[in-house]
Amino acid sequence: MDTLKIVAIGDIHYSTRPVDIKERKGEYGLEFLKRVIRRYSREAPDILVILGDILNEAEGMDKLLPEVKKVIEKAGIPVVAIPGNHDADYERFFSFLGKPEPFIFKNFILYPFVDTYGENDTCSREKEDIEKFIYTIKRHPDKKVIVLQHNPVYPMIESSYPYNLTNAEKVHQCYKKNRIVLSLSGHYHTGQGLTCKDGVNYLTVPALCEEPFGYFIIEIKGGSVKVRRENLKSQTPLFDNHCHTQFAYCAEDVTIEKILERVELLGMEYVCFTEHADQLYLTREEYGRCLSFYNPEIIRIAREEKRDRMRQFKEAVNKVRSEKVRIGLEVIPDKDGGISLLPEDREGLDILVGAIHFFPEEILAANTSKREIWFMDTLETLVKNKIDVLAHPFRVFSRSGLDVPNTLFHPVVEILKGYNVAAELNFHTNIPEHKFFELCLAEGIKISPGTDTHNLIEAGEFYPHIKFLSELGVSSDKFDMVLYTLP
Repeated sequence: MDTLKIVAIGDIHYSTRPVDIKERKGEYGLEFLKRVIRRYSREAPDILVILGDILNEAEGMDKLLPEVKKVIEKAGIPVVAIPGNHDADYERFFSFLGKPEPFIFKNFILYPFVDTYGENDTCSREKEDIEKFIYTIKRHPDKKVIVLQHNPVYPMIESSYPYNLTNAEKVHQCYKKNRIVLSLSGHYHTGQGLTCKDGVNYLTVPALCEEPFGYFIIEIKGGSVKVRRENLKSQTPLFDNHCHTQFAYCAEDVTIEKILERVELLGMEYVCFTEHADQLYLTREEYGRCLSFYNPEIIRIAREEKRDRMRQFKEAVNKVRSEKVRIGLEVIPDKDGGISLLPEDREGLDILVGAIHFFPEEILAANTSKREIWFMDTLETLVKNKIDVLAHPFRVFSRSGLDVPNTLFHPVVEILKGYNVAAELNFHTNIPEHKFFELCLAEGIKISPGTDTHNLIEAGEFYPHIKFLSELGVSSDKFDMVLYTLP
């Protein structure tokens, strides 16, 4: 039986600046679109539909629509985008995103409408558009039909503002007679759940630009329609023990200030800015040569020569320290059994995260046994130096093009348990291993949520963490029992 999975987004209201309606976060519109696309890549959908009001104002089209186009071209699946009343200049809209046309996929036809607006945002469907629709679907009698429009057809919305099509009943009668499986709309920012009238399913998608920044995952199978709402703002607020800043050489667009905006926007409990210690000590070139590992004394030399940036990082975070802002460092081992941290720089930290980021060339070239022995010895180096959390525990293997050795899961768990070190749940260029975390939970090892944010669309993104924990049988009401949180 054919199935169709749709990601449906409504009312982005993308803008270059904060808009007049404070609830409407249009300045984050492009980022929100990127977040949905990044998130749904795990869902394997068939198509993305955007149901109008992509922009907040038509005046910004020439600058903003090319940015939107660039994002959706990278979506990796077909995209159908229709204009809304705020995307008023239709011809310019079409010149960037294309004129929406009927789209056939499997046993379905998605039919987009571009309706006509009059005074005071009243909206109606032209007779010729209805006739064209009927003609088109009659040419595909074997296809199930899904219709897309900006303004809702049904249910009727009681308001002084004209949300519904003015000729909604006429449109409904057309849908009733022409085997419509689902009618999708936007425009009404609250959204409306799945309702059925005369055999026609209706769904109004919430506005992505307003809290909790929701969208729908829709699955159609046979005659059934299943809808799941997802929100970019988590209904289960989490905390981040591993977030990077503008001080990281590997950072993209993150800054402390921008991260804090998203802490408030996405309702995080707190964020811990946990910066790469070796990057703070060394120049970019020295860091690239892994000198903190091969030549550990270089860190002390950098301090004596007053060319490290540790003080600047701590000052920048301490200026904004609060219950929602913590400070930490991410350290790596060195060849002499130490870590990339001067003893005096432990002072004032809330967390110390240890990581194994690479195999030395001679170890990478060695046999499996020698490589695994090195990994376990190096892990013990980290925990003996009193780290609180082991970052992305086995990522070094996959990053090196190697299979993750599940034979090491038990030994690593034993070390973490023996030294009371938490295991980090991290999805930044990383796929955590279910079996390893099952063992951690069984042995009472705390799990530390970390976004490992280097790009703003990663900040506050806990959807994969919550989903992963759910798959392990950990419900949100048990999070306080299994997660490693800072006091």
